[in-house]
Amino acid sequence: MTLTIIGVSSFFAVLTMLVQLIWNYQESIDKTTADIREYSESILPSVAKSLWDVDHSLLSDLLSGLGMMPMVASVNLESIDGVAMQLGKSIHLDNRRQTLFHYPINYQDQQIGMLTVGLDTDTLYYELWQQLIIIVLGNGLKTLLMIYLILSLVRLLVTNRLSALERFANQINLHSLPKLNVPMSVMQSPDEIGHVAQSLQAMYQRIRNDLAINKRQQRALQQQQNQLAKLVDERTQELNWQSKANQLLAEMSLQFLTTDTTRLDESLAEVCGRIGCLFDVERVSIIEFTEQHARYRSFWSCESQAGKIQDISIDSVAVLAQKFTSESTLVIESVAELADESPKEYQALCSVGICSIAAYAIKNSNQLLGLLSLSMVSRPLNWSVQKKVMLTQFAAALNELLLREEKERQMLSLQQALVSVNAQLRVMADTDELTGLSNRRPFTQTLETLLQQDTPFGLLMLDVDYFKSYNDTYGHLEGDAALKRVAQALTLCGILPQESLLARIGGEEFAIVLQQISPIQLEAIANQLCYQVAALEIPHKSSPKGKITLSIGGVYFPKESQDGLTLSEVLRRTDICLYRAKDQGRNTVVIDSNHK
Repeated sequence: MTLTIIGVSSFFAVLTMLVQLIWNYQESIDKTTADIREYSESILPSVAKSLWDVDHSLLSDLLSGLGMMPMVASVNLESIDGVAMQLGKSIHLDNRRQTLFHYPINYQDQQIGMLTVGLDTDTLYYELWQQLIIIVLGNGLKTLLMIYLILSLVRLLVTNRLSALERFANQINLHSLPKLNVPMSVMQSPDEIGHVAQSLQAMYQRIRNDLAINKRQQRALQQQQNQLAKLVDERTQELNWQSKANQLLAEMSLQFLTTDTTRLDESLAEVCGRIGCLFDVERVSIIEFTEQHARYRSFWSCESQAGKIQDISIDSVAVLAQKFTSESTLVIESVAELADESPKEYQALCSVGICSIAAYAIKNSNQLLGLLSLSMVSRPLNWSVQKKVMLTQFAAALNELLLREEKERQMLSLQQALVSVNAQLRVMADTDELTGLSNRRPFTQTLETLLQQDTPFGLLMLDVDYFKSYNDTYGHLEGDAALKRVAQALTLCGILPQESLLARIGGEEFAIVLQQISPIQLEAIANQLCYQVAALEIPHKSSPKGKITLSIGGVYFPKESQDGLTLSEVLRRTDICLYRAKDQGRNTVVIDSNHK
């Protein structure tokens, strides 16, 4: 701060001196120039008169008076007649130490000469230098005195008090924060530094209070961290155990899905052992209720000398089993609790050496099928809600497995019946119920397959002539009987190739798909079928022929004509031939062998 004050004060002092010096210089120049101009102009008429009258004595006196003026270094007079007079230093145009003023000498409106006055700048600079010394000495002393006074005031009012505040701030230790006070002489001042000192003292006190609170909070936080670390460790152990339990449950569920029910007991024995190790119990058993007895379906024990317990009479655990009608889980931390409430169950459990047990029901709807039991013989169970929930899931998986076993036994007896029923359903799905022929479903499937394989084939569409009139005349029963006789005649005609498909696709409409056949053979077979149905001599009063006859339309589809051919197009072309046969008087065959 001291250097700043000195620097700023010196800067402004020098700046002031420079401004004053420039001002004095300019004022001296202006004053001298004005004096010279005024005097020169005042004597110019006399100089002109003397020069015109050639009065050298007067002319010399006038010029001498001009040359004696301050700052005039030289005076030069030149006339047009060649008269020249010079006083002082010689005048040179390129002399930078003189400032020249030129005044024309006129007489009677005619210039008769030139008066040149030279201003001596060296003398001017010398005077200015003397003024500078006086200014520097005067202003310098004033500046030094001002700086001293300012520094003294700053030291008294600012620096000393700020130093006190600095010493106070340097004594602050955030680790210990001892009791410190700002000097009262600083705090009692009503100015800004006093206010800052008061704020600093108050801030320090707040910091001490906050530090005390922070230390208390840190101690509390440390305690919470220790508790949290302990809780995290416990939770981590629980999560690790949960992860192992979930992994075991997933593996067990997958194993149960792929287990053959004939080897179910081996899987149950393995699962019981793994459950016992996971839950840290001494015995794991799966109890199955059958015919008023409770038998161990699977049993595992960590005791090397423990043998498998014999079947238990269900009467011995009647009350225990009855509790599972409304609950799915039962945890008994000490069997001594049953001594008064359920003495039979207490005796039964004590007889097999159990001191604590957790049991989970295996049910089919509301029917109790068995129990999943985890028990201890030497100490109480180390049980928790997490283990209870997890073991419930294991019991549910076992429940699904045992139910699947029971359902598989039930399903096995149904499978054979289903096989025969399915076979009958498949036949019924593809067979016309009235005639026993194939129905429309296998017919369309066969055509689609042939179109996909690009196999040449022929298609015949057969329609019983005037069949609606037949039903109206003889009744639907007789109509059904007539359709059966027609279907039988078509089936037993003996002229259809082995791979042919005969189907009833409508009320009185039949169709035949023939593979590996020529157009000539297709037409011959159609004519023969038409003849054999007419030969049945089934009476039909409404028919011009007096008997039931057939109209047959057929199309041959060679391999090269099947590109882009669809099922609907095949049926459409065959229907066209059938309609043409009806238009030609019925009891007629129309075959289209043109496959363009």
